[in-house]
Amino acid sequence: AALKAVIGQFVGRQSVLGAVILCALAAWFGASTDLRVNPRVAVTGLVLAAVGLTATIASAWIGSGRWDDLARFPIRRDELARATYLVADAVVLLEAVVPIVLFVLLTGGGGSGRSPGVGTTAAAAVEMIVVGLGAGALGLALWAGERSGLRWVAGGALAVGTLLWWLAPAASALLFAACALAVTTYSRDLRARRRQVGTVGGGRHSLVLGELATVRTTQVNTLMMLAVALVVTYTMTGRGLMIPLPMAFVVVNTPLNAYFSRYLSTRTVVLAAPGSRRVLVAYARDLTLLYTASNCVVGALIVWLGGGIAETVAAGVLVALAGATTAVLLEVYRPLTSWKSERDVMRHPRKYLPLAAALLAVLAVRAVGSLAA
Repeated sequence: AALKAVIGQFVGRQSVLGAVILCALAAWFGASTDLRVNPRVAVTGLVLAAVGLTATIASAWIGSGRWDDLARFPIRRDELARATYLVADAVVLLEAVVPIVLFVLLTGGGGSGRSPGVGTTAAAAVEMIVVGLGAGALGLALWAGERSGLRWVAGGALAVGTLLWWLAPAASALLFAACALAVTTYSRDLRARRRQVGTVGGGRHSLVLGELATVRTTQVNTLMMLAVALVVTYTMTGRGLMIPLPMAFVVVNTPLNAYFSRYLSTRTVVLAAPGSRRVLVAYARDLTLLYTASNCVVGALIVWLGGGIAETVAAGVLVALAGATTAVLLEVYRPLTSWKSERDVMRHPRKYLPLAAALLAVLAVRAVGSLAA
């Protein structure tokens, strides 16, 4: 009953569809590229992805108050907590573990040195899946554990397990499995406080800065996509590809791109109030400035590694403008209104449209630069 209640309240078709798209993209990119991924680096990214996903789960499920509503039904809170751990782990498996494992295996990263055998590849895949599931359970305990001591223990286990993987993968997988099993079995409650979204003063109020300053999910997403852009930039330039393509990743910021879909009551007030167009224009402006600031960091790395200054600056500005404009236009004319939980908004395939617009902007800058040369 607890499992059915959690699934029915929080898991929708968008989660499954988003997971399928991620798996397809990972399989396609892994099969078509000649990159070889170090499994130790991949597992570090896997743990970070699981922790990031559980941060959104803690905020959108437990922090929204709807989990407490479920607890009012004739279901014990400890059973509801364990069911939430299991469902959250299933979401982490579909949206993070399977895509990353597929990518690593298809790029030939299942072993070290020469091409790995079937046994080595299978063992690496199993170990990575166990680590990913363990990181999912520990991540949820980190963000939504009922006691502060449990949160500290979960954070410590995540750090130790990730470091241990670099020395002994099997021991790391065993540690993650044991800790996750203990956390899930003995959990009695879940708590996640979500701060009220506010605005930040400074002459004018900013919805973007207010969201960024008060919502952990938005903070985590912004930092993670900046890190992804930096890592991809370093990897591409190391292989001789001096293209500012990774700048497009910073606009994959679904919490900000889908702000009005997540807060439908705010959208209703904004559209009904006088001067709604100025509010939307200000939001698009602030979103563009945020993406431009992120691309300043990515652009600095590109130029430092030998990229052209003019092309990098043009790409950074156009990427930010294209991504922000696409996101705001979607929010105005095609908002998401039918969803079970906020995570359905986060995982809707529409999230990739600002990325597509940003990629087109990079290609346009590249084409103009080639013609000028």
